[in-house]
Amino acid sequence: ESRGANVFLVRGGALYTQDNVKSAATLVTTAQQPAAQIIAHKDYLEVEPIATAAPEPDRSLELWAIPEGSAPVSLGLLPEDGKGIIGLNPRQQKSIRKPVELMVSSETKGGSLSKQPTGPTVYQGALATR
Repeated sequence: ESRGANVFLVRGGALYTQDNVKSAATLVTTAQQPAAQIIAHKDYLEVEPIATAAPEPDRSLELWAIPEGSAPVSLGLLPEDGKGIIGLNPRQQKSIRKPVELMVSSETKGGSLSKQPTGPTVYQGALATR
């Protein structure tokens, strides 16, 4: 009977780690001040502001994964009030599957039209496994 429970616990543990938090990043400003915490789940990112400033009215803050040796991948816009959830499509999920540099740029309202960062870098930090 206890053997069955052990198997269940191991399976439960595997399922738990698969769907729960795998990695996190603390984004800092160019002056190295902590600005936001990004917590990566399987198919979404959780954004927790530390000291984020609201974007200017005609700007949006866009989050990017910067995989080594390839073009930046947009992960979406940071929530307007700094806190919230960013859903990830399969391509975005793949871009953060291993430790990767994250960067937030200030873009025109609604995000970059070129699918690449065009505005100045506002925050950055490494997404690493917890």
